[in-house]
Amino acid sequence: MLQNKYSSDKIIGIDPGKSGGICLIHNNEIRASKCPDTTQGMSDLFSEMVLDSPTTSFKVVIEKVWARPTDGRVSVFTFAQNYGRWEGIIASHGVEAEYVIPVTWMKHFSVPRGLRKQERKNHIKHLSKELLFKHQYVPRMWKGVPTLATADAIMIAKYGVDNVT
Repeated sequence: MLQNKYSSDKIIGIDPGKSGGICLIHNNEIRASKCPDTTQGMSDLFSEMVLDSPTTSFKVVIEKVWARPTDGRVSVFTFAQNYGRWEGIIASHGVEAEYVIPVTWMKHFSVPRGLRKQERKNHIKHLSKELLFKHQYVPRMWKGVPTLATADAIMIAKYGVDNVT
């Protein structure tokens, strides 16, 4: 693992998909949540995570993704809406997000290439559970464990802790 390059109080990782999530790593705690169904819910959750923190005391890392030719039109539109909502919410707090493409953060955690989607999702969920126990983070999430909805966000936030400058 790389050494921490960023000394922020809070790192927020966002998996911007509709079935994605958001994660806050602060001190020895990890708080993760599934993406709320509404823009207001997303905004409220983000605001709650940053509270009254000055913008210099937290960093946001969001997964940089795009549509693939095999994606259906409706799913692409829904995904793009959610992605834009997160960008607007982040910007409304006066923060400039750091973007990371999936292959970069997955490579950082040695996620094997060539896995089918469900295998990859399960592998990342397993990694996020290991992260909690190896680093002795206190989980502040649904039932205290990562889910398929929160696992990517947790690992994106940890990538931010390890790499964002």
